[in-house]
Order: sequence, then structure tokens, then C-alpha cells
Amino acid sequence: MKPSNAYLRQEMRSYLATVPDATEQELAALNAWVRQGNSPYCNPSHIADEQGREMPFIHALRAERELAEDYDASISPKAALTK
Repeated sequence: MKPSNAYLRQEMRSYLATVPDATEQELAALNAWVRQGNSPYCNPSHIADEQGREMPFIHALRAERELAEDYDASISPKAALTK
């Protein structure tokens, strides 16, 4: 059984108190995720932290972005010249 929209909105408010530096884009993405019936304490990629627990939505979004930036930097032509 899916949680109610009211419950998910309350969860989102509680979660956002832990992420005061959330950007407008992160907030919009989180709102869309929660409107689809998902918890803000889950993420669509099921990215886990070091202890194996699923990361909350914005934390996972940031981890994905960081991984993509690191990957892009590692395959850039400039990086290839330094190897």
C-alpha cells in the first residue's frame, strides 16, 4: 500500500529541514518525485551510502552529479594528455 500524499508531503518537509542548501532545481526534482508517490528518503537510482542504506533523494542527486563530473573530467582530452 502506497503512503498518502499528505504523509509524503510531511516527510518531504521533514527531509528538507536537513537540506537547507537545496537548490531550486533540486527542490523541483524532489517535488516531482514526491508527487509521483515516492518518499524523499528514497531515490530512483537506488544509490546507497557507505553503510549500504539507500540515500535520500537530494543526497543521491548530488552523488550522481559528482560521479558524472568526475567521470567527465577523467575522459576529457586534457586528462588524457596528463596520463
